[in-house]
Amino acid sequence: MSRTVSARISTKLHDELRERCNLIGESISDFIAVCINIDLHNSSDFNFGDDLVDEMDEQKST
Repeated sequence: MSRTVSARISTKLHDELRERCNLIGESISDFIAVCINIDLHNSSDFNFGDDLVDEMDEQKST
């Protein structure tokens, strides 16, 4: 069973979150659930797409 949690975040943060989730092919809900799990339990095997973001940043700078 799951529960719904609402949070107010800035438009900029939501845009960044949506872009990251689209990049890695995950839902915002799954992404946030993993973030909470990491904070509570200090572990996860979730791929946050950091390598993809670094690669995109490198391409932008060249």
